[in-house]
Amino acid sequence: MAHMKLTRTLTIGLCLVLLGLMCGCGGKQKQRQRIKFYNLHYALHASVTQSPLPFIISVEKFKVAPPFNSTRIIYSKNNFTQNRYYYHQWIMNPDEMITHLMARDLRESNIARAIMISDNLLATHQLNGIVEQFYEQDRKDQWNAVLSITITLIKKNESDVARRICFQKNYKAMSPCEEKNPKGLANAMSTAMSNISEMIIADTYDALFKKK
Repeated sequence: MAHMKLTRTLTIGLCLVLLGLMCGCGGKQKQRQRIKFYNLHYALHASVTQSPLPFIISVEKFKVAPPFNSTRIIYSKNNFTQNRYYYHQWIMNPDEMITHLMARDLRESNIARAIMISDNLLATHQLNGIVEQFYEQDRKDQWNAVLSITITLIKKNESDVARRICFQKNYKAMSPCEEKNPKGLANAMSTAMSNISEMIIADTYDALFKKK
C-alpha cells in the first residue's frame, strides 16, 4: 500500500514538472519577436532625357565601408559609438540595394543607350560607387537618415590614363525621420537616396555630354 502511494506521488510530481516545462516553453515562444525587414522605396524625380546619349554604362556592384557592411540597421547616438538593431534589418546589404536602385534610376532617366549591371563586354563607361555612410543618427531633438556615396565614372578603352576618369564626387544627404523608429528611418533613407540619385544622374549626363 505504501509502495502504491509512493508511486502515485512520484507520478503526480513528474506530471507537474512536465506541465511546468511546457508552460515555460510556451511563454518563451510568445515572447519571441519576429525580425522585420525594410527596403528603400521612392519614385524617380530626375528628368527623363528624350534623346539618350550614344553610350553604354555598366554599373559595377557598389562597395560599402566596413562599419555598414551588414543587413543589420545601424544607429548612432554620438560620434564615437554605433549600435545595431536585432529585430529590425535591411532586406539586403546596403551595397546591393543601392547598386540596383542606381542602375534602375539611370535606366529610367534614359540618359544613355543602355544601362547594365556588372557587364563590361559592351560598356563604353563604368560607374563605380562606395557607400561611405548608411545609418540612423539619433539626436535628442531629431532622428536623421545619413547616406554618403562616392561615385567614380570611368571611360572604358581609354589609352590615356589621365583621361580615363570622367569625374569622381562624394554625395551626402541627411534626411529627417518623421517617426523615431526603423520604419521612419526607411522612409527617410529612401528620401536621401532619391536626392543623391538625382544628383548622380545629372552629373553623369553632364560628364557624358562633354565627351559626346
